[in-house]
Amino acid sequence: MRSKKQNSCGFTILELAVAIAIAAIMAGFAVPSIVNWQHKSRLQGAAVNLAGDLEMAKMRAIRENSTVVVQFAAENYTIFVDNGAAGGTAGDWVRNGGEALVQYRWLPAGVTVILSDLTLADDRLRFNAKGQPMDVMSPEIIPLQNRVGRKNVMLTRLGTVRIQ
Repeated sequence: MRSKKQNSCGFTILELAVAIAIAAIMAGFAVPSIVNWQHKSRLQGAAVNLAGDLEMAKMRAIRENSTVVVQFAAENYTIFVDNGAAGGTAGDWVRNGGEALVQYRWLPAGVTVILSDLTLADDRLRFNAKGQPMDVMSPEIIPLQNRVGRKNVMLTRLGTVRIQ
């Protein structure tokens, strides 16, 4: 009689359980750093978008030869031309009538503007027809924060935008 050989292909349940446990432990160490990286990336992205949008608002003020307003809220901001078009009131810092909307941007999830740290009148910033910020005598700081940190977008009285 011939003896039958047993095939030893595959894994035992014990080997599979050990491999899954090791993978779970490694994932447990990796996930918090990935989440932390994601929050830092959202905060940096929001600061870069805000800086770019402020530059765009300056250019739009020059192009339109009019005042452009940036209005901040905790989780978003609005940029519009405050020229009194189509029945609006020019220079009132409020978008009314047919005043053109330039940009409306929601901040990424978890990122907010710290309105209590703003020194802007009514949480609004204006650029004149020369592209210079109005009513900014010293560098204006627009603080953004989320659960991992804070980024400041700085605007000088000459209109230079920087991220700190």
